[in-house]
Amino acid sequence: MTCGSCVRSIEQRIGSLNGVMHIKVSLEQKSATVIFDNSKQSPESLAEAIEDMGFESSVPESSSVTPVSTDTHLIPTSDLTPAAQQEAIEKLLQIQGVLDVREAKPLVGLTVTFVPSLTSVQQLRGAVPGASPLEIQTPGSPAQIGLKSSPSDTAVDRAAILKLCINGMTCHSCTTTIEGKIGKLKGIEKIKVALESQEATVVYMPYLIAIQTIIDQIAVAGFKATVKSKPHPLLLSPQEIERFVNSQSPKKSSPSETEIFIDTALVLLRVKGMHCCSCVANIQDNISVVPGVSSVEVSLEKEKATICYDPLKIKVTQLQSAIEALPPGQFKTELWEDRCALSAASTSLPPASSATQALQPCFSQPLASVVVIHIEGMTCNSCVQSIESVISQRKGVMSAKVSLVDHQGTFEYDPLLTTPEELRAAIQDIDFDATLPETNSLLPAPDAVCSKSSSALPVLGSEFDSDRHSETPKGHTGDTPSKCFIQVGGMTCASCVSNIERNLKNEPGIYSVLVALMASKAEVRFNPDITDPLKIAECIKELGFTASVMEDYEGSDRNLELVVRGMTCASCVHKIESSLMKEKGIIYASVALATNKAHVKYDSEIIGPRDIIKLIQKLGFEASLVKRDRSASHLDHSKEIRQWRKSFFVSLFFCVPVMGMMIYMMIMDHRMNAAHHHNATVEDLNLYHSSMFLERQLYPGLSIMNLLSFIFCVPVQVIGGRYFYIQAYKALKHKSANMDVLIVLATTIAFSYSLVILIVAMAERAKINPITFFDTPPMLFVFISLGRWLEQIAKSKTSEALSKLMSLQATEATVVTLGSDNSILSEEQVDVELVQRGDVVKVVPGGKFPVDGRVVEGHSMSDESLITGEAMPVTKKPGSSVIAGSINQNGSLLVSATHVGMDTTLSQIVKLVEEAQTSKAPIQQYADKISGYFVPFIVGISVLTLIAWIVIGFLDFTLVENIFP
Repeated sequence: MTCGSCVRSIEQRIGSLNGVMHIKVSLEQKSATVIFDNSKQSPESLAEAIEDMGFESSVPESSSVTPVSTDTHLIPTSDLTPAAQQEAIEKLLQIQGVLDVREAKPLVGLTVTFVPSLTSVQQLRGAVPGASPLEIQTPGSPAQIGLKSSPSDTAVDRAAILKLCINGMTCHSCTTTIEGKIGKLKGIEKIKVALESQEATVVYMPYLIAIQTIIDQIAVAGFKATVKSKPHPLLLSPQEIERFVNSQSPKKSSPSETEIFIDTALVLLRVKGMHCCSCVANIQDNISVVPGVSSVEVSLEKEKATICYDPLKIKVTQLQSAIEALPPGQFKTELWEDRCALSAASTSLPPASSATQALQPCFSQPLASVVVIHIEGMTCNSCVQSIESVISQRKGVMSAKVSLVDHQGTFEYDPLLTTPEELRAAIQDIDFDATLPETNSLLPAPDAVCSKSSSALPVLGSEFDSDRHSETPKGHTGDTPSKCFIQVGGMTCASCVSNIERNLKNEPGIYSVLVALMASKAEVRFNPDITDPLKIAECIKELGFTASVMEDYEGSDRNLELVVRGMTCASCVHKIESSLMKEKGIIYASVALATNKAHVKYDSEIIGPRDIIKLIQKLGFEASLVKRDRSASHLDHSKEIRQWRKSFFVSLFFCVPVMGMMIYMMIMDHRMNAAHHHNATVEDLNLYHSSMFLERQLYPGLSIMNLLSFIFCVPVQVIGGRYFYIQAYKALKHKSANMDVLIVLATTIAFSYSLVILIVAMAERAKINPITFFDTPPMLFVFISLGRWLEQIAKSKTSEALSKLMSLQATEATVVTLGSDNSILSEEQVDVELVQRGDVVKVVPGGKFPVDGRVVEGHSMSDESLITGEAMPVTKKPGSSVIAGSINQNGSLLVSATHVGMDTTLSQIVKLVEEAQTSKAPIQQYADKISGYFVPFIVGISVLTLIAWIVIGFLDFTLVENIFP
């Protein structure tokens, strides 16, 4: 056996074998204690069954099979119907420790054979409503007289109430886990877990489930539970109290007052040989069923057992022998130095009184004081246990109780042996920040023994309920902590962060502070009755930083987009949405059947993405994260660079001949004008042009130059201008106009006009070649595509640093579940976006840190050069902070996540770079504003020009001929 999982596997497998009534496995002792039926099992068969599970087991030679005494009780069932009696038999057979249930003849009741060390008469009574047990003395069984109850007494049918203290809860997800796991157990009627007080109230059926089973199941969920207030073994009605008193005293009591005389003694024993909580449970469970013992309380840290017993039925030496006889047989007992007894304690219990009077102790407690120390740096339950174990071992410390939620520890100590300052220094030595509040006073410790002794008295059910509802958790005033976010400016390094956190924590009413350097943000939990966000911001300003309250900041609200498979109709959509909205922490849920996607808004303080995915999977659907682009493809401009390069070279290839012909015609015109600039007429110019090679007509109205220009212009218009036309179409589709629209408009009009005028000239068989503009589109597309190509190259250079930053992010994380001793119980490989705050992540040598956090366990060196620029590796030990994206070098580390997702340092750096690239200077913003009106303005001017020339042409066409001969 290596861990608690092995223990539970053996207990579940062997406990289900036929003939096995009870099994208790000890990991520390490497042993198992089994109560079984000799006729169905043997030690050898049990050892073989354990070996079949993959464990090595053997029966020790010194160990012998010890007979277990059994009792037989008759439970009257004359008032029950046959169906009810059969149901009662089934209930009795389900109780642990019941060997056999038979119907007595004639139909008097049920004969139950059971093991007294595993169950009690009270549990048997609880399985049969309205029945009172009458014990039949059998050979070999000790004779006992069962309590007789009136037909109206159905108190045992009611569920018992149990209060537990649960350590290790950090968020509402923990409470939901415990409530869901324990609430499904058979015999649990109701459970309510309070995160603030770290307590659980359980309503359960004692005859179906034991207290230890509830505690073990909570431990399986990963939390440590201890009993705060046990249910009283017997609830007496006023009539039963009066009958009990009459049987004890010959004097008849007055109708207004009834006295109960309880002769009780209290003994304190030092118990050596205990190693773990299993030993504590072993002693408490076995000694509490010894006749004459009222209550047993065992402390593992103090090696002390407090036993309340009846000296007329059992002696102290017998108690010591009983403890020493318990398996594994290594317990040693001796009397405590401050032992004294409660004897002849008398309590008056009026039937109409509102409370039961407590026994007054006849002994004095040692001098004790209590100090509350504020502790920072704790990230998980392992930190809590580490502080409690170290401080409780110090000389003079009687008890240590640390709260992870409140960030404080309550310590009971002897002021003659130690001081609060020494305790604070001891906490500092184990790498936690500890401070003593200025208003802290040394209060006398409560008399724990007195409260434990008084709990042995019978108490009415109504009084127990009133105590349960009126009890206030220690350290809490009932106020719910509030949370605010402060925008902090002026921070330059981690020292600034530490300075703000340290000083704010010393302010009254502030519970916790979490400052993010890159986000320039502080998350503060505070008591709204003592302080408010404006005062907190003023405190930060006094430290030399700028601070403002973020009113509309969503804080811990997160958005999650999931792909949901398996939905077939609108009923599936409604089922998922309604189930999600019922869960704590989910603010909004929307599911689309057509796209198979779900959009969920949730509070990351209460629930996480993994919890949401599991909830959907429990409904019978498959859910997974929408795959996000982690390759930074939106920063990759290679596609745009290729397309504009292609456009440029195509346009250039066909533009060069067109430009060559245009230059040739310009040179020839210049020569002709230079030679005949005095006497050249229009006819002479036309004759000269017709004699040129390019101006020769292949067909009336179609010259060689116009034909070649058309041939070279078409590929440019179709291939080179393709991307311009696409962008212009998209802009017009959204009712906007950009530069692409203007370019397409100019080239299209030039090409269309030239083509139309050429066709008209050919149709009219014109002798003079028309003037065309086929050279305009190639030249425009060449220069503009060149500019676009250079622009995309520049963009790729500026985005290269950002894409390298994003490539540093890890894609997956190994989330582990830790035991009480920091041992890894399970590992799970999850997407980095599914890591939640408070998760413990395992980082192996050479791996990247997926999130920001604090080291819980392990020592290593971290390469943070890609993030901070620091060339030398940084040492990491428990309590050290780690940065997402940095590389773990030579040791495996367990890291508790403090910043996840978009809150990590690396994500904040990426966000800042993106914002820097998208932000614009004021002059650039003004230029962009003008460009929005530029295109409509140019188009408007062009239309007005066209209209003006049309009007002029209608009024005086000769004017047009003179200007354009």
